[in-house]
Amino acid sequence: MTAEIFGSPQGAYGAYGAYGAYGAYGAYGPNGAYGAYGAYGSFGLPESPVAAEAFVTTRDGIVGAPLDNIPSARPGVPNDVQNLQRLSREVRAAIFAFELNSKVELTVDVKETATATLWRREEENKHRGRHKYRELVEMTAPGMGVFEKQLSFLTGYADIRQDRGAEILSQIAAPVPFYQTISFIDPARTPYTLEVLATALRFANHCEQQMKYALAVKRPIELSPQVQPMIATPTHGSLPSGHATEAFVMARIIWKLMLHSGTPQYKSHGHWGEMLMRLASRIAINRTVAGVHFPVDSSAGAVLGLTLADFIFEQCTGKGWTSAKFKGQNYSPSSDFDWHQLYVAKDDKQHRKTEGPDGVWAKAKEHEANGHKAPALAWLWDKAQAEWVDFDPCETA
Repeated sequence: MTAEIFGSPQGAYGAYGAYGAYGAYGAYGPNGAYGAYGAYGSFGLPESPVAAEAFVTTRDGIVGAPLDNIPSARPGVPNDVQNLQRLSREVRAAIFAFELNSKVELTVDVKETATATLWRREEENKHRGRHKYRELVEMTAPGMGVFEKQLSFLTGYADIRQDRGAEILSQIAAPVPFYQTISFIDPARTPYTLEVLATALRFANHCEQQMKYALAVKRPIELSPQVQPMIATPTHGSLPSGHATEAFVMARIIWKLMLHSGTPQYKSHGHWGEMLMRLASRIAINRTVAGVHFPVDSSAGAVLGLTLADFIFEQCTGKGWTSAKFKGQNYSPSSDFDWHQLYVAKDDKQHRKTEGPDGVWAKAKEHEANGHKAPALAWLWDKAQAEWVDFDPCETA
């Protein structure tokens, strides 16, 4: 998904396309719909020279003599979450983005292939600015031989482009409407859930683009003139797949909101989690069908996306987190993408070890909670979580 999915590959990268300036949510419905939900301008006069002139003459007409004894206003409450309620969504988006982006750093090591490591930064003493770093995601690119052999998957998947064409084109922009077919997301019903998803997707894009840049994996179109993708190939690297990363971030975040709401049908068997993951997988595989990604890209993206979702959850709640490794050098060229190898939806757990014909290619490790959470993100999560709590018919008003 990356910025690839937030709008057309030609022009969406600066504005994050579907975010429509950090909060428009314009792409979360047909024809950029949900009307004025993200427009804000509909709540008053649009800014224009005519409106400004009207305000000037209105003031001239009513200000009159100075008013005496105007009481002093209370000072603002510094750095307090109670201020968030009165901020616009696009302003909150910048605050949430800073909270998450400032918690990670990336390093690169190059041996036979490149390894990019995303580090989580933990404060030892926030007043002195001392930090310690722990691995969050380590990702090693496969050798070129893996990608060359995986071209056969693109040849096979190309046969179903006609069948998947509508999906592929619809998923170029942020595919929230697809998730709405499984989870009851609506701007009137779950506005804070939409904010959580926008926050998660921005953060995922921030991380994945750095990893793509660091690993510099070539796209399928650069390996064979017969790939002939059915959509424009984005200019950034192929691994990890941004679509896979963000699809699994979105699926797991929604599932966590459902699962931790305490609503009985979500907790019973994990059916909603299963379906959300199937959808994320289909979105990822559609990029191979389209001719712009290898299956190994989707596997790497799923590892990154699932892990980032757990990191976001930890930053919002103070609960435990997961670190992961993707060892591309052990990924078998004959392996297609299968999310079940990485994650169990019912338990909301990543597999500790994933092994293929050529060895262990993915690992995950759970870490205990340190109790720390980002106050602004915790505020947002609590608001979103409440949107999934069902009413108890035994309780009366």
